[in-house]
Order: sequence, then structure tokens, then C-alpha cells
Amino acid sequence: MKKKNLKKLTFFIYFLSALILLVSLSLSYITQDWQWFSRAGSLIVILGIYLTSSQIIENSHRLGERRAASNDGNFQRDWASDKQKKILHPLRHHEEETWVMGKCGFNLLIMGTFIWGFGDLLSFFV
Repeated sequence: MKKKNLKKLTFFIYFLSALILLVSLSLSYITQDWQWFSRAGSLIVILGIYLTSSQIIENSHRLGERRAASNDGNFQRDWASDKQKKILHPLRHHEEETWVMGKCGFNLLIMGTFIWGFGDLLSFFV
């Protein structure tokens, strides 16, 4: 991600966090139910996870592009010797698995934090 875009994203997440905080404080004050303020904390954590994990997201996109490029039928030449290919292939595979696991962990953090903050509201819909 470009530095300019990263700064915009960071500013937007800070702005959104402040907005969530103000709305939750207002809701809590009006309803005299301070759980809304507590719930806002889980949303702000989710935004923080997203911002902190931007490298995982970026590398997941690159991994998808690399997989798509290798599966589109284009001829790719690898100038490495057979010995080097045997060394590089497991390293690339391990790198891909690491980023896939990172993306799964990122998704679990967001889902778990959201359930932690809002899971009790499920009883109103069931």
C-alpha cells in the first residue's frame, strides 16, 4: 500500500473510532445503559486490528495475484538450477502458508472481538 493511502486509511480509522466513541457515549447517556459504551470498545479494537494487520491484508492480496498469475496459463521461466528450485519451492510454499494462516488469524480476531462485544444481542433476534 502506498504511503499516501496508508496515511489516509489511518486518519479515516482514527476519525471512525472517535465517531464510534461519541455515538456510544451519547447512546449510553441517553439510555442510561453504559453497555453501549463498552460495545464501542470492541468496534474500536476491530479497527485497530485492521490497521495493525495491514501487512497481512496486503500480502494476502499479493499472494492471490501471484496464484492467479501462475494459473492463467502464461509461460513462466525460472532461471534457477534444479538444486535451487528444490530449495526455493518449499520456502515459497511455507511463505504462502504463513500468510494464509495470518489472514485466518486476522479474521478470527475480528469475529471473536465482535462476538465479545455484541454476542448478547443475538437473543433479541432468535
